Amino acid sequence: MKSILPFRREDEATYYNHIHPVIRFILPFILVIPFLILNNIYLIVSTILITILFGCIVKLKFLKVLSRIIKILPFVLLMTVFLPFYIGSTVLLRYNGVIPLTIYAEGTHLALLLFLRIFGAIFVFLSFFSSLTYSEFIETLTKLRIPSIFTGSLVIMLHYIPILASSNRKILLAQELRGKKITTYKEKIKTHAFIMGKSIVMNMERSEKLYEALKMRGFSGKLTFASRKFKLIDVITLSLFIVLLVIFLVMDLEQIYMGVTQLLLP
Repeated sequence: MKSILPFRREDEATYYNHIHPVIRFILPFILVIPFLILNNIYLIVSTILITILFGCIVKLKFLKVLSRIIKILPFVLLMTVFLPFYIGSTVLLRYNGVIPLTIYAEGTHLALLLFLRIFGAIFVFLSFFSSLTYSEFIETLTKLRIPSIFTGSLVIMLHYIPILASSNRKILLAQELRGKKITTYKEKIKTHAFIMGKSIVMNMERSEKLYEALKMRGFSGKLTFASRKFKLIDVITLSLFIVLLVIFLVMDLEQIYMGVTQLLLP
């Protein structure tokens, strides 16, 4: 079954394996938080380029990352596509047709900034999280002293997301093979909601029985992993990204991009 979670398989070896999971978990936060706070499009683009460059060095499978982003992209576009028509005062383009439309410069800039922020954050997080296995992700949460109740709930949620998705697809396929035709979007949503609701109730009962069985076998609710020490490569990787981020914040990125554009374009 194809996994819908952004984690790699346990038997899938990458150069990322040499870097401590905690470092791989922290890095996207270090890269993303600055461009979510600062209104700097060039900082977002630079962060995406650095992530791509680093991913190419460690041979990250970007096709898998992009295949997951494409599924989310329509929702991101829906959040930003209407902003240029309502926000701003400087007219960028005006269309006097059957339905008059006015595109404002401020709204266009805001839409572009918001789109790049969301796309950049999703891309960076998926790129780094795809280097983690499911067990490494849970191990990282425990190493960072995340409360066990939150970690345990997250483990159960991540465990049942693929199960619910697979069960949903199988039930819909079985209905289609038996001649049921879903012709409207409303019917499709209604069918999905009914199947998901029923599956959630069944799996909640299953998880409750599983938890009770684990408690009877001595499970205390606390997840433990074998200790893994930080190495020199972990310190170097973390320091490198922090230095690059500081350089991006200090440098005039707009001037650099303008200079590069003038060199490339006649």
